[in-house]
Amino acid sequence: MARIISIALVWLLTTATAAATTLDDYLPKDVTYNPDISTPKEVLGYEVGEWHVRPEQLVRYMEVLSEESDRFSFEITGYTHERRPLVLVTVTTPENHQNIDELRDAHIALSDPNRKGDPDNAPLVLYMGYSIHGDEPSGSNSALLYAYYLAAAQGDKIERVLQDTIILLDPSYNPDGLARFAQWANQHKSQNLVSDTQHREHVQPMPRGRVNHYWFDLNRDWLLLQHPESRARIANFQKWKPNVLTDFHEMGTDSTFFFQPGIPSRKNPNTPDENVKLTQTLAEGHAAALDEQGRLYFTEEAFDDFYVGKGSTYPDVQGAIGILFEQASSRGHAQDSINGVLEFPFTIQNQFTTSLTSMYGAHANKRWFNDYQQRFYDNALAAADKAGFKGYLIGDSTDPARVNEMLNVLSQHGIKAYALTDTIKIDGKTYPANESYYVPLAQEQYVLIRAIFMDQQSFKDNTFYDVSAWTFPHAFNVNFDKFDGWSIKTADTPWQKPATQQVELVQNAYAYAFEWHNYFSPRTLNRLLQAGVHVRQANQEFTAKTADGDYTFTPGTVVVTRAYQEHDWADVQAKLAEIATDNQVKVHAITSGLTPRGMDLGSRNLSPVKPVNVMMLVGTDANMYEAGEAWYYLDRHVGIPVSMVDTDRLNRSDLSRYTHIIMVDGRYSNLNKHSADMLRSWVNNGGVIIGQQGGAKWLSQHDILGAKFVDDKTFREAFKQEDLSYGDMDDFYGERRLAGAIFEVQLDTTHPLAFGYPRASLPVFKDSTNAMVVPEAPFVTVAKYSEKEPLLAGFTAKPNREVLADKAAIVAHRKGSGRVIAFADDMNFRAFFYGSAKLLSNAIFLAPEVRPTLSDEENAEAAAAEAAEAAHAH
Repeated sequence: MARIISIALVWLLTTATAAATTLDDYLPKDVTYNPDISTPKEVLGYEVGEWHVRPEQLVRYMEVLSEESDRFSFEITGYTHERRPLVLVTVTTPENHQNIDELRDAHIALSDPNRKGDPDNAPLVLYMGYSIHGDEPSGSNSALLYAYYLAAAQGDKIERVLQDTIILLDPSYNPDGLARFAQWANQHKSQNLVSDTQHREHVQPMPRGRVNHYWFDLNRDWLLLQHPESRARIANFQKWKPNVLTDFHEMGTDSTFFFQPGIPSRKNPNTPDENVKLTQTLAEGHAAALDEQGRLYFTEEAFDDFYVGKGSTYPDVQGAIGILFEQASSRGHAQDSINGVLEFPFTIQNQFTTSLTSMYGAHANKRWFNDYQQRFYDNALAAADKAGFKGYLIGDSTDPARVNEMLNVLSQHGIKAYALTDTIKIDGKTYPANESYYVPLAQEQYVLIRAIFMDQQSFKDNTFYDVSAWTFPHAFNVNFDKFDGWSIKTADTPWQKPATQQVELVQNAYAYAFEWHNYFSPRTLNRLLQAGVHVRQANQEFTAKTADGDYTFTPGTVVVTRAYQEHDWADVQAKLAEIATDNQVKVHAITSGLTPRGMDLGSRNLSPVKPVNVMMLVGTDANMYEAGEAWYYLDRHVGIPVSMVDTDRLNRSDLSRYTHIIMVDGRYSNLNKHSADMLRSWVNNGGVIIGQQGGAKWLSQHDILGAKFVDDKTFREAFKQEDLSYGDMDDFYGERRLAGAIFEVQLDTTHPLAFGYPRASLPVFKDSTNAMVVPEAPFVTVAKYSEKEPLLAGFTAKPNREVLADKAAIVAHRKGSGRVIAFADDMNFRAFFYGSAKLLSNAIFLAPEVRPTLSDEENAEAAAAEAAEAAHAH
């Protein structure tokens, strides 16, 4: 029956010319259109595809349709970083709008195993979303056509759909990126379209329109929720629990058109096989319509559905069907391809066609989609009973900030966690009451919970388009264990975001101190510096007298003394209380500079902290994503303004303005010998240079970093190359690739760069084989990959793991008067590796405590001089 219906969909659509320029060229002819509904041209002043729509035009058109059509309800659900509105249009019949809350409740009942939902009478819910990559604009431009069709189309077919369906139209997943690309493409458009692939219109500068304001790929943030666009979208998703979510993309210009299902062996193991059958049913409708138009397309040959943080996969583990569409991109208005000139209207037509087939195909199988969703959640609850354990324990008493940040993300996904009311011990780990949490499996989001906590290491198919691991407790560096005890005592209500607690200071203390283990301690320190407060930081442990008795402070503790303040002490106390409250950092009042144990507060080991000026090299040479992550972390989580300088301007820049320079992953081919000489001289004169991945490699290659990277030959020779056939080639290179896994490093917790870390073992994200040979010089290796088994989650072939084991992951040393710090990995992957991100703050604020050079003789002389100075002081 589904096949017959899908073939019938062909008649809904008519063949479009390769260069559609009028609305009639796009629209199916089997319905009539309400003349009272404004066309896109009547509002925008041009035909769809003639220019690239800007986000404000898209929003305005949705507003106009909502004013003209009683099928439409318009709302703003949030704002981007650049304060562009995030729009959601709800489309259904006027009668349905009158009781929309009741209809939503009837649909939500399908996903609640404790309620008896009605698949026959509950409405179908479709989330139609477009262009999460801003420079893949055919999606958002086709949303203009789809919105017009929904508002203006008249006839039995569309009326039946609207009676049974709630359509959530999200015309732009990424308005900031779309705005950036629309501006670029439009400003380079000629009256006579230039299709030359080398034409400037088709070659975007950095940052490209693909990314959001902070240069993040939002299609990797559905699960991580680090950005307002994602948080608003997931709030809508969880509010409605749609049956289908569409995700319209573009790919290389020489391709054709792709729709799912993708490669069968690369779906997430938590996705039911029936999900693929439903996807195939919709695919038949797409194929039939595209066949009628004579369009080329393909399925099942590309694009995996493994990472559940992408738009096409996130719905799959929640009883819905996520569908990825990939259209060959004109990346402008027209571009040459192996298939001829690809024009923008042609790309829009394919996205509009499959928008309609998605809607009509889902409606034709409404009962199946609703029934599947209900069975998905019923089966999930049953699977929870057979999982072999009852839930997960999570916690880290050293830092409630990281724990709360993780729980906040889980809560937005509808996952409940409950505070422990009794302390529990498992496998040598203690989960203290009121500081630890229990995530029971027996809840509606069981499948998503298993996906989030998944630490799988072996796979049938080892080729990954994206990452192979994203285990949340590892990313946030919190303890976690499976719990299978007979009983557990928890709070009655699930975790909710805690209210801000006012920090009250004991007045007129001798000094105040806060420890470094809180995730937001660096931001607290930086804001104090920006306010002109004199602060000092401890490089060793000490016990001080406080208003609450003797307290032992860990290395890295920040102390605000009454001494040396340039502002009135009362003003300093007020500012400290304000900043500590904003960051929820606990402040201790110290009553005396004379301590019971360890250094006194006048010790040279409690050094003043100076304000920092940070520069980061960016541009075509630097990895855009990694640069964006560092920018985001320092800007949003630490409050440091970052000067971003393109590599082709470095040689003309005044480096004396900066205390720190960051080089993230990249090739840095624009830098020459003069660049290296400049940076080397700057470091020797006291600068701190921080390299990550390719940036660290560049520093090594130019004799600034005193550590060598393991060469490619070592990894290559670790794999056997005998007895291989031609057909083994893809698998062979796929196995050698480290596509994104979680590794364990062992920190030297006595090293200043590891201050504030609760444990020696630290999970880090690894997406390359970058690793450093452990330097011969002592005291410069901060962290090494675990010797026995460094892999914690995800896929990495055994030969790669064996080479990486016990290699250096973090190296730091003095060079002249400056410091060089190298990370083999991205410490702030996608902004959600909270556990390792603070290492970048440590590299900034604690760099002065990095004392060893690469010369044992120099270190010995420095140690002797320091001892003599200390003796002289007595």
